[in-house]
Amino acid sequence: MKAIQAVLMLILLTGCWDQRLVKDINLIYSQALDQTHDGKIETTIVTIGAGTQNQSGATVGTSTMPAIISAVGTTPRDSRIQLNRKVSGDLFASKNRVTLLSRGLAEQNIYSILDVHYRSPVSTTNARISIVNGPAKDALHVKTAETPLISNYLGDLLYGLENTGNIPTTSLEDILSLLFDKGTDFVLPLLHVMDHHNIELHGVALFNQNKMSGELSADQTLRLLLLDQKQDKEPRLNIKVSNDNAIKANNYATVDIEDRKSNMKLTKNSAGQFQVGFDVKLTLNVIEYPKDSLYIQENVDDLNNRITAQLTKECEEVIQIIQAANCDYYGIGKHMRAFYYGDWQNTDWKELYPQIPISVNLDTEILYHGIVN
Repeated sequence: MKAIQAVLMLILLTGCWDQRLVKDINLIYSQALDQTHDGKIETTIVTIGAGTQNQSGATVGTSTMPAIISAVGTTPRDSRIQLNRKVSGDLFASKNRVTLLSRGLAEQNIYSILDVHYRSPVSTTNARISIVNGPAKDALHVKTAETPLISNYLGDLLYGLENTGNIPTTSLEDILSLLFDKGTDFVLPLLHVMDHHNIELHGVALFNQNKMSGELSADQTLRLLLLDQKQDKEPRLNIKVSNDNAIKANNYATVDIEDRKSNMKLTKNSAGQFQVGFDVKLTLNVIEYPKDSLYIQENVDDLNNRITAQLTKECEEVIQIIQAANCDYYGIGKHMRAFYYGDWQNTDWKELYPQIPISVNLDTEILYHGIVN
């Protein structure tokens, strides 16, 4: 009886209709997209798979060696089709870790570039996305001493920057809904290829809906995230607190944020005008202050006041930059839509947002300042 049941079970079992054998595919581990001088799209990929073909059509490479291949097409999908003609197996982006876009492409409609990644069921939307100053493909040709695999290096770099609070989380999935949300914009990491061996974070690219409209430096990005209620990582800040000391190092203090409470409030006054206020409270640990003398409470209070004044000034400057770029990173429009829906319906938000008064009320407290004093 058991034998009959086993036979029946085997008959009813089905195979995987969509199976892909590893020997028949080439996996994309990272990719870069650029625009050619005649407006076409060049896609460059780092792949490991069944092998690639040289110009004569012969298969070269092995299944364990990475290869960097480029192809040009009228669209990203067409360039992928052209890439498929250069490899011996079908290309799959299910293992893609990083997608890089050149600044030139980012300043256009980036959704048209990313559409292929969102429509394909075998693409990974968890891949990180970043903008590159200059040709994006240059980043894939960097030879780092840290790791021989550029895909791992770029992925680890972006993940590390997220974990240390230097940039927000920026996967393809994270920005998809924001691309179509008229009440919220986003930022993407802006990388700079220094030479053949180094890539650094230049800052973030600001987006007005689907187009890059400005940028912030790496230090300004930390101030941007300082006001962000969604951020749960506490960064380390280097702050200029004086101009008076002949020794330049004595003009700066470096602090760790031990605790942060940030609140944004959108209000409407009796005249029907909107305004936004940020209330931020920071608890700080001074981890470097070359001028020293923090064993005196009066000096601690003075340093605290200087930090408050400088950070407030820098945060206000960042707000001015993102408003000028029409990048509603904090989702102020989303708040207006939620709490003042009638006004939202009758307002051209992208016309109103750059004109809204935004204030910052910053309160800092130095709770720790090292073990030497």
